[in-house]
Amino acid sequence: MILQNEDYVSGELIDAVKRNNQILIDDKSQWFYKKWPGLMINGGHVSMLESQMEERMRQNKDLYRWAYEQGIIPYPTSVPFADYKRQLGGEDDTLMEIFRRLPKGALLHVHSAAALSVEGLIALLKDFISDKQLPTIYIETMGGNAGKMTYTKTEADTQIPLQTFFVSFPQAGGAEARLTECLTVGAHTNQNIYIWDEFNKIFMRTSDLFENETFYYEYHFRFFMECLMDRIDYVELRCGFQEFVDDKNGKQQNVVMDQSPRFLDVLTAARDNAVKQYLDNSAQYKWKLPYKGMDLGVILCARRDLSTEIVRDREKLMKKIDTAIVWKQGAYSDLIKGFDFVSEEDRGKASYAYYQDIYYGTTLTGYTTQELQDEAARLKQQYNPNDLTRVEMIDLMLHAGESLWMEQENIIDAKIASRWRLGHGFQLLEYPGALVKYTAGNMGGMPDGPVLEVCPISNQMLRYFPDIRDHYALILMKLGVPCVLANDDPQILENPGLSYDFWEIYMASEGGLMLVKGLVFTAFLFHYQHLAGKTFDSWDNDDYEHCRKAFEDRYWEPFLEEMQAYFELEG
Repeated sequence: MILQNEDYVSGELIDAVKRNNQILIDDKSQWFYKKWPGLMINGGHVSMLESQMEERMRQNKDLYRWAYEQGIIPYPTSVPFADYKRQLGGEDDTLMEIFRRLPKGALLHVHSAAALSVEGLIALLKDFISDKQLPTIYIETMGGNAGKMTYTKTEADTQIPLQTFFVSFPQAGGAEARLTECLTVGAHTNQNIYIWDEFNKIFMRTSDLFENETFYYEYHFRFFMECLMDRIDYVELRCGFQEFVDDKNGKQQNVVMDQSPRFLDVLTAARDNAVKQYLDNSAQYKWKLPYKGMDLGVILCARRDLSTEIVRDREKLMKKIDTAIVWKQGAYSDLIKGFDFVSEEDRGKASYAYYQDIYYGTTLTGYTTQELQDEAARLKQQYNPNDLTRVEMIDLMLHAGESLWMEQENIIDAKIASRWRLGHGFQLLEYPGALVKYTAGNMGGMPDGPVLEVCPISNQMLRYFPDIRDHYALILMKLGVPCVLANDDPQILENPGLSYDFWEIYMASEGGLMLVKGLVFTAFLFHYQHLAGKTFDSWDNDDYEHCRKAFEDRYWEPFLEEMQAYFELEG
């Protein structure tokens, strides 16, 4: 407790000031990473090499603070990321170079439909339209649907082949600049009163492209390559149930309730070939894959705007989650990690609305049509879920707490239903009762509540935290809530990989290098859980210690050694 006025008045003024300063230092240092046993040495200290590196990083960070205090630049975290990104200095920015070389442990929150960088997407579009064997892409150039791309030719005079758009688009700045504006948020969308309207339009502009299997494969192949180049070797990708109009493979195996898992096979093939290309060219890369590959998990998704009060919507939701359960019980047990309800919270359905019929409804029940009842009965006999509820059959990793409305209570429902992780979750700070378990004491090597998937740049660009220094996650981490960093929608936000999000959160906080270490280790816990094939509820102390040692040996120590050479630090 902070010393009071009488302690100063009674004398020993210098001693009282020192004691209060130490109390403040201790209070500010209660970051969540201190709850991970063994992550720091000698009772909570850092190693000499970590201390030296921290000092070098602090010096570079202080250059930005000095320039800001001199009125030369705005502080970076107070400027919309897409605007400031162009001023980061690229390879000349020392901190960015450090974060590019940082092994990230895992990327646990990224959406399949906006995973590839905008630069990578435009390059893919150019390659795609140059191949005469692939279908023509048309783009709408005017009106409310401007930027919408499809394989279908309409009667609209304003719709032209994308090839023509690239060659002859007349507006100043050229076709690529115009297309970039159609595919991202930034200064060009500042006039939009409600940013989510523009955000949703961007998804609409590219959604039809994924119906082509070749495009879907190549898009994700290039995304996985971007992850590998940013030192990410485990990805959990949030995906919708994609259908291909050009199915080349005829009758599919494992089709459940008319939903084909072909897209899961395509994702796996794209990952495998990205790893092969990376390894074939590994001589030119400084980072060698710690486990000689990239692991992949998929979180299948349904949209939050479907209503359980409408029979057609309710059965659509049930079909999706039951299909995910059946695939997870069968051929895709290692690939499917969970289920999520995505899209905007504030205008979507409340999480509570899905309790009775979806989360806590009995698996493979609740259908009204005879056809669906018959298929559900057959599947139930085949997979034998033993009348368990859906939440018992598949992990929910729900988007929740991405709101600034006080009456938005999705975060409470999600914390109840989600065992391991929450998407965003920053609104947790507004519900102290939900924080009790997190702050109750040491985790003993296991999460003591859902880990928050924090997406700082996304939260800034969608106007929740104009200055990342004000981000609730920084307070939640001090309260002991474990977090990981994620990039959410890198195409739309222009933050491919995780380096940019690490850069921003480091610049916004006083957590320093050990905060970075804690974030990476927390992400690696989920990678190691995948490698070990054991969920946290079956871990013991040995499992945790093996995980921590694997992290230190394969990720952190090699990174420190690389930084030692980079900064020419003493051994």
